[in-house]
Amino acid sequence: MLCKIPDIADGVISLFASGRLSTSDYQQKLKPLIDDYHVQTGKVCLYIEADVLLEGWDSQSLSGSGEVQLPKFDGLVLVGGPDWFGNAVKLLGPFMQAEVTWFPLEEKQLAADWIALRQSQ
Repeated sequence: MLCKIPDIADGVISLFASGRLSTSDYQQKLKPLIDDYHVQTGKVCLYIEADVLLEGWDSQSLSGSGEVQLPKFDGLVLVGGPDWFGNAVKLLGPFMQAEVTWFPLEEKQLAADWIALRQSQ
């Protein structure tokens, strides 16, 4: 499940993730938000907070047929989540097209400051 939450900073797409994310989460929630923010601000910065119940993407969403493909973005910060979440971000972050980082939930304000800075640059 992917839900829109109040923006943590102006121009930052702010979301909450839990459970198993689906193609529908991407197509009906994430992609339209990214498209709208890109038109409005010319930048796409994402803040995604997760709880410990996050399982990741449904395997059918990642089958390689293009169901889930993030468009170009400028910054992504992931906050909280299960133990594996931070390690996955650290492992895959260098291969991403933009700045990507992870913060534990206890450092939520640092995460908000980090992404707000990328949005303002």
